[in-house]
Amino acid sequence: MKKKPVVICCSVLLALIVVLAIVFISLYFTVFRPRSPHVEATVVSTRITQVEITFPPKLNLSFSVDVTVRNPNYASFRYGDVMTQLTYYGNPVGQSVVLAGEVGARTTQTVEALVVVEADKVVYTLPFIPDVLAGALPFETRTTVAGKAVVLGTLKISATSVVTCRITTNPIKQESTSECTSTARVG
Repeated sequence: MKKKPVVICCSVLLALIVVLAIVFISLYFTVFRPRSPHVEATVVSTRITQVEITFPPKLNLSFSVDVTVRNPNYASFRYGDVMTQLTYYGNPVGQSVVLAGEVGARTTQTVEALVVVEADKVVYTLPFIPDVLAGALPFETRTTVAGKAVVLGTLKISATSVVTCRITTNPIKQESTSECTSTARVG
């Protein structure tokens, strides 16, 4: 007779554990499903203070890039240093590092990166003078944001986003246009 209450108690406990497991699994795959942060880079301004095609050629140019990180997760997203690299015909000509930080759960944060062009690496390339005369200096930026989101205090999900922007700068009119693409990887 005493075995029957023990069996009932164990059965109820087992059923409760199964129901809780189903609830946690369904919450994980719906509400707490890890998502990659959305990263956008926008060239906000171009500052050209000097362009001369005399000998030696001179250039003083900088880009202000806004990097916006939108975190769709229900957990905060901690990212490492944000590196923005600038290239001219594939050659590195500048970089900027924004220190590590954190984006709260379901919020958006914008950080500004100022990239100063290393002029000597640009003006002594063969295409520089023809590009200035044509009114189009083609640059490319590559911004990498890597970090982790911690869901429910135990599940760590790593994510990396890379934003590549093609920037065409007109040194005569002192304006620029940009076109950006973004790729993200979770895991």
